[in-house]
Amino acid sequence: MTYDSLVNRGDYFSAHYLAEVFPKDLKSGLLTAWKEREEAARDTQVADPDALPVTPRVGLRELRRPYFRARAGFAEAAAEPDDVTTYGSPAWQERAAELNASVLRALGYDAKPRTVTVQRADHSYEVHVAHAEPGLIALDCGWAAEPDAALDADGSGRLLHPVPLEGSAELATGSKLASFLFACEDAPRYVLLLVGGVVVLADRAAWGEGRYLAASLDAALERNDGKAGGELDTLAGLFGADSLRTPEEGGESPLAGLVDKSTKHAVGVSSDLRDGLRLSVELIANEVLERVRAAGVRPDEVRELPELSKQLTRESLRYLYRILFLLYAEARPELGILPSDYPEYHQGYGLGRLGELVAERDLVGEKAREGFYLYESLDLLFRKVQEGYRSRRTHGGPASEAEPVSEDIGLRFEPLHSKLFEPASIELIGARSVVDPRVDEDETGEPAYLDTRLRNATLYRVLRLLMLTRGRKGERGGFISYAQLGINQLGAVYEGLMSYSGFVAGEELYEVAKGGDPKDGSWLVPASRADEYADSVFVCRKDEETGEEVRVRYRPGSFVYRLSGRDRQTSASYYTPESLTKVTVQLALQHRMDQDGTTTEARELLDWKICEPALGSGAFLNEAINQVAAEYLRRRQDELGVAIDTEKYAVELQKAKAYIALHNSYGVDLNSTAVELAEVSLWLNTMHPGMEAPWFGLHLRRGNSLIGGRREVYSAERLKKGGWLGATPERFPLTEAEAGLPDGAVHHFLLPAQCRCLKVH
Repeated sequence: MTYDSLVNRGDYFSAHYLAEVFPKDLKSGLLTAWKEREEAARDTQVADPDALPVTPRVGLRELRRPYFRARAGFAEAAAEPDDVTTYGSPAWQERAAELNASVLRALGYDAKPRTVTVQRADHSYEVHVAHAEPGLIALDCGWAAEPDAALDADGSGRLLHPVPLEGSAELATGSKLASFLFACEDAPRYVLLLVGGVVVLADRAAWGEGRYLAASLDAALERNDGKAGGELDTLAGLFGADSLRTPEEGGESPLAGLVDKSTKHAVGVSSDLRDGLRLSVELIANEVLERVRAAGVRPDEVRELPELSKQLTRESLRYLYRILFLLYAEARPELGILPSDYPEYHQGYGLGRLGELVAERDLVGEKAREGFYLYESLDLLFRKVQEGYRSRRTHGGPASEAEPVSEDIGLRFEPLHSKLFEPASIELIGARSVVDPRVDEDETGEPAYLDTRLRNATLYRVLRLLMLTRGRKGERGGFISYAQLGINQLGAVYEGLMSYSGFVAGEELYEVAKGGDPKDGSWLVPASRADEYADSVFVCRKDEETGEEVRVRYRPGSFVYRLSGRDRQTSASYYTPESLTKVTVQLALQHRMDQDGTTTEARELLDWKICEPALGSGAFLNEAINQVAAEYLRRRQDELGVAIDTEKYAVELQKAKAYIALHNSYGVDLNSTAVELAEVSLWLNTMHPGMEAPWFGLHLRRGNSLIGGRREVYSAERLKKGGWLGATPERFPLTEAEAGLPDGAVHHFLLPAQCRCLKVH
């Protein structure tokens, strides 16, 4: 269950995890431990009145009365902020600090204000804190009742004790100081912003992405929901000392474990998403074929079936990549790709609106199923994203504030100009995509087109597959959190599809797999031979109308998108997990930098060339870009002796990543789908406000990196005598490729010519 007193900004936790899984984790963990401590405390004869509450939930329950005694004065002062004798006066600040201290003690922290010294870019700074312990710092801000007001830079979000910087500059707000502390040496994992009736939890791992938790104690204490697992227990479990404190024996805080579990839950959801993508490819491709046939045209009249199957596969995937890209961009408003800060966007354009529509309503009636509302909504969004609307950019250049194309007020889209969103990328899908082979020209002299728009019935299922997760073990399904699904999880989803291929069935087929589970590959068998197989090997799927488990069957002429039982092994399509890419790149960088007693300058890192010879969806390439960019910024700051403004660091990191990706990154893969996936992956990983769609066409290529660009061969004579071990292969120019190789000649890469120095003992 979720509460309006809790703000889960940017999906700090995935929404589904917080609503469905977290209450169970809280019950089996903290609630059990708290109950034992509270029962033990009741047996104690003497209680220390100055001691901290037995548990944070007891502390919050006991906070209600003193909080509302103090609240009246703060609300009255906030109503007249211009009265400097009250609002912001020393007496007011003292009372605000006392209220914040009472909140801290209620949550289980030993509130002892003091000054701590922090280091950043070889400078020391004195910071007044409300509380400090390993891994956590609490800061005193003003008073607010609503979470949105708690970060107001001109009001409640201001620090009671600003931090002086060089010259006359200072850090005056809690949000800026939190960002500053996270960029310091020995940075804390958490910063608590205490704003009277609101607590904001900033996590170093998520704050820069605009993701955090906040709680309105004002609203929760007024409702006073004290039942086990209720609202006060939930807030105590998220903000209390038992959750944020680092264990004495080392390791991470309990809350970090919950965040990790939420992320793993998202990874688990990614397997649902991969299955959803596979099914969606079939749905879209079959819809196009059905629309073509409904117009009285045979699919083989549009294209030869093998070529049509390949093109349907590519274009169905591209259509789905568009949706995934926009879902990811909507979940990351800080990237500035979509106008997510405008309510008009969410009300009239956003995918979230369509997600709520398909989640809450069924398609009732033929008109609803056969209509094109979902397609037209997506098509409008695609066009606005590609072409822009009321853009600030002029003449294809960057956004210009000096010469705005339109007024500053109102909704605007900055154009991406992306190959992915070009109409030509999906030539088979749309009202003017497939040329009618029966008609040379219509009345206007233009080619006649078939209408291959996707009907509501198809896109309804596709959007549900891409946006909703299936509930497990009695849990309700919920929306997939694309904020939690980072590049690595999306990469795993993408790469899981690389071994799939599509074709149009020539006869009726059934799908079979070991134990009836297709996760490790499946096979298709003709319906005429179905009696030869045991019932247990048939793959089954729940019928949406009847709810029965029925065999997966493909009728003649239907599009089939599947993974052969051996395709994965023969293609070596395995996704490399983040844990492996991270340590591999880290060790490679350590070996490459600071060699021979010399220090690698930051500028040198921008000249390095990075190549991933087995590209896949770019897992290693993205990780290398990330680490090189972070190292460049670190070294450049040290060289200049100037620290990047903490509010701008995330954007500057994205810009550095984009430069490295565009100028220094290369990749090769035999699979053409992999190259397209890698382009999307690099784009998502490096995009930032003001960035148009990058083009990686010259750097990411389909090819065989094992062969290389040379055509050099050993003659048959050399092979017979074993002379190839000490000989140089003969160059065979590319201009003579059509003539073929000399008889008996063997390519140089097939023989270990470079290994002749090795001895076998």
